[in-house]
Amino acid sequence: MNNQKDKDVDTEKSLNWGELQELIKSRYPQMSKRLKQVAKFVLENPDAVAFETIAVISERINVPPSTLIRFASALDFSGFNEIKQVIKEVKLENTSNYSNRIQLVRSQQSWESDELLPRFAKANRDALRHLEDTVTRDEIKQAVELMRKARHIFLLGNGRAHTVATYLHYALNHIDKKIFMISGTGGMFQEQMSNVERGDLLLAISFSPYSSNTCELAAQAANRGVTVLSITDSPISPLANTSQQSFIVQEARVDAFRSLSASLLLSQVLAIGLADSRSDEGYQSNGTLPE
Repeated sequence: MNNQKDKDVDTEKSLNWGELQELIKSRYPQMSKRLKQVAKFVLENPDAVAFETIAVISERINVPPSTLIRFASALDFSGFNEIKQVIKEVKLENTSNYSNRIQLVRSQQSWESDELLPRFAKANRDALRHLEDTVTRDEIKQAVELMRKARHIFLLGNGRAHTVATYLHYALNHIDKKIFMISGTGGMFQEQMSNVERGDLLLAISFSPYSSNTCELAAQAANRGVTVLSITDSPISPLANTSQQSFIVQEARVDAFRSLSASLLLSQVLAIGLADSRSDEGYQSNGTLPE
């Protein structure tokens, strides 16, 4: 066990692949010759580490399985399977083609096509219940007040999060409020963000693996004094760190597939909450509320 632990690394919390790589590199100089063999293999063969068995991995590196356990311990993991899981999560998330993703899942566990609806339905019910249990009325009121006070509302979300941003753009356009989507069309992210000023609200959405564009642009906006409200999936996500207020949403997950039902529900609540708050001011809607 390495006694010189990195103070900024807590492997009890979920690491992403980039963080795991940095952790391995930082511990590498203190490792024994055999542990360095394992470190080199992990860094150079992440696919094999994610999807091969420990027995196969140890045979390929030409070390006993106990060395893999010692390697995990040197990184403050309780076992090598935890390292495998970190890499596997990233590989599944970064496989954008659904057919390929299903093939990866099938190679590791049973995939029952006939059970898709009940499995996804249950996972989404649990996610919605968790949202209701963890997001307070005061948090909703605070977010609605930020939106109400804002001169303009700008929406930012890439990848999976783009669906949530698009729904918010639709829903908020039912309200007499100027709403703009930061789409980055033609690579014009910076140019579009230059229109966001102090007094505006940037509503940013990003989930792991976090969009670097979204996180960087939100940080730049916050540094300019723009109010940032975010929807993300972890209190330690880079987006949460730059937000005045952040909603932490745990989405439903079935194998390698994640839903957006909780984030979309939260978005609908925020939109209707904003409409309701403006009605209290004598505001008349210019259309129907979002369905």
